[in-house]
Amino acid sequence: MEVVIDDANSQGIGIIHVDGRIDALNAGKFEEKILPLCQSEDKGFVLDFSKLVYISSAGLRAILKMAKQCKAVGKKIVICNLASEVREVFTISGFDLIIKISENTDSALSQISEE
Repeated sequence: MEVVIDDANSQGIGIIHVDGRIDALNAGKFEEKILPLCQSEDKGFVLDFSKLVYISSAGLRAILKMAKQCKAVGKKIVICNLASEVREVFTISGFDLIIKISENTDSALSQISEE
């Protein structure tokens, strides 16, 4: 799993690109990279999962933790560019009802900017 945080954020919104898998073996490392972002100056985050091929329940927990921490400090997150297999995991687990999911990066950025 590779997590790339885009320094060239758009309109004060950080874009986080995740490549590969988020599973029990690396979910802790994923959390270590993303949770501190909730304390940054960004007003929200787009999680671009266009290159994410698999996510386990451990990965979902890490994302939920980030969403809760961001919400506590008034920041929003939107997930975008989900592959069909990963989208299915979000749908079956009900995460699509908890965290906003967008079709593409531009739409995700708009959702954060509008709110």
